[in-house]
Amino acid sequence: MTSVVALCNRALAKIGDELIIASLDDGTKAARYCKALYADTRDFVLRSYPWRFALKRYVLAPLSEKPLFGFERQFAMPSDCLRVWRTDEDAPFQTEGGLILYDAPVLRFVGISRVEDPALFDPMFVEALALKIAAELAVPLTASVTLKKQLDDEFLSFVVQARTVSATEGTQDSYAVRNGWLEARL
Repeated sequence: MTSVVALCNRALAKIGDELIIASLDDGTKAARYCKALYADTRDFVLRSYPWRFALKRYVLAPLSEKPLFGFERQFAMPSDCLRVWRTDEDAPFQTEGGLILYDAPVLRFVGISRVEDPALFDPMFVEALALKIAAELAVPLTASVTLKKQLDDEFLSFVVQARTVSATEGTQDSYAVRNGWLEARL
């Protein structure tokens, strides 16, 4: 079972830190930085890619106040939603200031939710998060900008690998192609 401390220790190991922490409150420099960086870095990594374990379906009713222009309706962004990934009808939308602007009377969408329990994290997400935390810890704990760049590059490469794995899990979104070259050949 993964825990916040285990994730932070994994990140500390990636920067070569021998000071493994027992708690985020243990008073060490490493623990203080981990505590300060963890939640924001977790949310950053969640937002960076539609990790399947973090996808959640939402159905929202519009607010009574309409947007000034551009869209017919506005909806309050759910507090646990970090990002609207796609709408039910793949119709245009805009997010701004905690609102989702959209034209339909009801907003159905798949969003990236804030998952706080590390026990629910996908193993590939755990590795990506550890890499990003390590990158964020590199400069304050090792004073190495080069190590930070290397870990950021490794994080980006790992997310591409996770995307490939994710593409093989479950039914993929399909879009009807009418009168395309493939149908013409059949």
